[in-house]
Amino acid sequence: MSIVIPSLRAAVAVPGWAKNELWRKALTVPSLDLRFAENKSLTDATTGASLVTFTRASSGTFVGSDGLLQSATTNEARFDHNPTTGESLGLLVEEARTNLLLRSEAMATSPWFPGSNTTLTNNTGEVLDPAGGSTATKVLVSGGLGAFGQGATITAAIYTGSIWLRCSTGTISASLIIYLAGSPFTNIGTANVTITTSWQRFTVVTSTATAAVYNLQINNIAVGTVYAWGAQLEAGASPTSYIPTTTATATRAADVASITGTSFSSWYNQTEGTAYWEGSRATTTGFPDRFRFNDGTNANRWFSYWDAASSSSTFEVITGSVSQVQIYGGAPTLNVPIKTAFGVAANNTSAVYAATIQGTDTSVTVPTISQVTIGTALTGTIRRLTYWPVRLPNPTLQAITQP
Repeated sequence: MSIVIPSLRAAVAVPGWAKNELWRKALTVPSLDLRFAENKSLTDATTGASLVTFTRASSGTFVGSDGLLQSATTNEARFDHNPTTGESLGLLVEEARTNLLLRSEAMATSPWFPGSNTTLTNNTGEVLDPAGGSTATKVLVSGGLGAFGQGATITAAIYTGSIWLRCSTGTISASLIIYLAGSPFTNIGTANVTITTSWQRFTVVTSTATAAVYNLQINNIAVGTVYAWGAQLEAGASPTSYIPTTTATATRAADVASITGTSFSSWYNQTEGTAYWEGSRATTTGFPDRFRFNDGTNANRWFSYWDAASSSSTFEVITGSVSQVQIYGGAPTLNVPIKTAFGVAANNTSAVYAATIQGTDTSVTVPTISQVTIGTALTGTIRRLTYWPVRLPNPTLQAITQP
């Protein structure tokens, strides 16, 4: 059965958040509705107002609806797409990451090094690169298996290497490896790949490295012509959006989205409310938020986040630094959209994940809130964030979170 969130009407001003049944019925439409995937905008669909403050202290890349990589300027929100289908995925929110590899689009240039049987040529015009330009590197392998790579100094952590590859005809086998640059040349990550005539971004994730110089290498390339573009090595257990480099490493700053001040108080009810969130995440590490209603501190907040320790969704209310309720939900699959809802009211709180009630609590004091932060350190995409100024009943929460 297809379930849709109730349609929107004009915002209704309610003096003192009147509690009679007529007003409660009117308020079962959202007072905030951020349809990031549908509208590709930060504009609130309920009021038509621009309520979200968005910052990122650097440029950033994303996939456009045409499947090509695009760049957003400093403080410009990114609305990502599936590179194959063109589907709109919503607001891209990522933590800060640094690309440790130099010359990410010029692999015939030092510090890149070719292996035997391998000839590298920069800026080939033979194919368009994933951004629609002519900056791909041609990798010609003849007479045996080929390779090329680059070294980088890293600290003790888990790293992810990534690169776009395609070939001219047929398929070509290869592997991505990350290994210690000196004796004993310990390999800490391997991914065997099949390169086709379509661009694909291949990744390799390491075990925990020691502090040393490691090489990212595209290895055991079978005879033929391969094109390479967009190499990246970053600390973390998953790849993030591409960070181009030239002669130095480069950092993409964190995406930060929030609603504060009158832009917040104009639609928020201090006594009760319901938040609906739809989106996906690309990594299993950390404790990133889906949303966090708070007063600018950790003392008063109600929020939903991923809990890396328990591999689950978590819903929590804290008032005056005292935990009121903590509910653990389902374990989301990486890069697969989920739907969750969290209804909060005095002594009446419930969390729902994928149409299943994960828990309820009848002893809750609701905190006083002044803002909401959206997707902090998420490393994923948000399709939709919706808020009702009433605590919707559990059957409704289940209906709107149907997979």
